[in-house]
Amino acid sequence: MREYSDPEQTYTISYPEGWLPLTHEGSPHVSLASLTTGGYLKIEACQFEKPTPDAIRPERALRSLLECEKRSWPAIEDPVIQRGSRSGSALAYMTFTRIEPQDEDHLADFGHTRAWVFSRGRVQVRCLYRCRSSDVGVDDEELDEVIGSLELRDEPRLDTTSFTNYYFSLLKRHRPQLSIRPPEGLALTLADGQTVLLEHLYHHYLLEPHRMDELIESHINLLDYCSDDVPDLKNYKLIKPLLFPKLFRAPARNLPPHRLSLWPGIAIGAVIQGSVFTYGVNSERLKNWSCESLDDIMDDLVDNLYGISPVAPRGLRSDEGVTQAISYVDHSFSASFILFEDFYATTSHNLSTNEFLVGLPDPSCVSCFRDDDPRFVVQHTAMLRWDYHRSVERLTDTIYLVSGPTPKDVKPYDLLHCCPNKA
Repeated sequence: MREYSDPEQTYTISYPEGWLPLTHEGSPHVSLASLTTGGYLKIEACQFEKPTPDAIRPERALRSLLECEKRSWPAIEDPVIQRGSRSGSALAYMTFTRIEPQDEDHLADFGHTRAWVFSRGRVQVRCLYRCRSSDVGVDDEELDEVIGSLELRDEPRLDTTSFTNYYFSLLKRHRPQLSIRPPEGLALTLADGQTVLLEHLYHHYLLEPHRMDELIESHINLLDYCSDDVPDLKNYKLIKPLLFPKLFRAPARNLPPHRLSLWPGIAIGAVIQGSVFTYGVNSERLKNWSCESLDDIMDDLVDNLYGISPVAPRGLRSDEGVTQAISYVDHSFSASFILFEDFYATTSHNLSTNEFLVGLPDPSCVSCFRDDDPRFVVQHTAMLRWDYHRSVERLTDTIYLVSGPTPKDVKPYDLLHCCPNKA
């Protein structure tokens, strides 16, 4: 049995070899598809800020599901909602079946439904299984095993505002000489004008909330080294060897001068790599260097990227010996390797294909893989999206199709529509 834990660490669940994990772009939810019936189990976790006893009752969620179902199929008879408890969680579950219409418009319609809702504290986990009515009972043994493995966790977490305010209160207490004003979002400006990003620290806290004070204390202790970490930030000649291009999430339009558009949803930025911290390059810093935009220093950024010591790729091969994926994960700027002039030519040669897929879950990972095996594409995409949701420095969970050497040859890959066409 393989184990899955959601990005917010609210539950864990195990599933057997015959179930394939499906992930959805922009969502941390997971669906497990049965390779026997084609049915699927969707698992969704919710956290309530201030739940009332009635709002978090499992049977209420099931009734809402049933009401939605009856809008499309009013003839469904009300199923019996059964209640119980398990390991400190309240539980409600139900089963109902309708016969799908026998026409082409309903070939993908699943009439058999089983649903479970678990609640404990502020956490609620909803599990919805659907399959064709002709497959009732086929998956039940493995399905019950999957549901039986579900374990809930109810460990409260601070939002970004509460976390940064708490961080700032500790900073004022332990390093009053460093603090001048509260963080703006997840960016902290120190007394000497240096800006330190707290996003990495916050995501680390989300993964290990029980270590919050320890993580913050370690981070604050490192701030003492900021003044000696890098040369004068206003002196471009001294800073130049420490500049590197870095990929950031970005809107399609209205990019600031310190960003350059690259792929859909992705832009190029720049950072100064110190020995302790990484410092962002914003528009104000560019002005201090007498630069109007990032384009003015782009050649230097790429030169420094080429100067990085070679990083060995990790490859995955099929049973037939075909290289299915090549990943770079051993450097903090691995994702920036897509900026190399020969990125497309080298990757297409190594994968023996004219087009390939690329995942960029965080700045330290780029994974390139073939798109001709739908099952492998689904599994590899699920792994990359899980990496994205678990990362302390998320980049994107979008998968890109690369069919040529220019940005015009890159577009987001629609997993649900493209995979069937490859089968």
